[in-house]
Amino acid sequence: MRTRSSREKSRERTRNFFLVLLAVAVVVVFFNLDIIPKGESFFSRSAERKLDFAGDLARKQFSPKEIEELLAFIRRNGKFIDNVTIQTSLQDSYRAVGDTTQVLFEMRLALSDGGNISTPTRRTQRNRLVPAILDKLDKDVSAYRKLRQRGGEGQSLVNTM
Repeated sequence: MRTRSSREKSRERTRNFFLVLLAVAVVVVFFNLDIIPKGESFFSRSAERKLDFAGDLARKQFSPKEIEELLAFIRRNGKFIDNVTIQTSLQDSYRAVGDTTQVLFEMRLALSDGGNISTPTRRTQRNRLVPAILDKLDKDVSAYRKLRQRGGEGQSLVNTM
């Protein structure tokens, strides 16, 4: 039979174990809050899920600043956009990617009302890729808005502007 003091020591150890476990959990959550982009909550990172990369350049080959610029556009137009896929291919796939590397890109947008926008392939240099993507995205979304305002029912749009 256990004595009263041994039971109390056992309870104290169990309580201390749970307090340490709770402290570790709080520290982990606290430090993970720093990696969440502005404008999104800890549990919902919807803009980041809406941006996909395909082809020769993957997400990790874009700088955090470039990714944030793309995500900022998606957040501003989040009520229209369900998904943006950026397809890239290098003009010379054997050459190392640098600022002057020629990149071909096209985009596919899936819209929240079921519509789709696809762009023809465009060419640019790697250092001008994100501004060219943002310029084209802006033109595509504004053209789609104008189409919807006029009562257009097109579910698929190829914007060649």
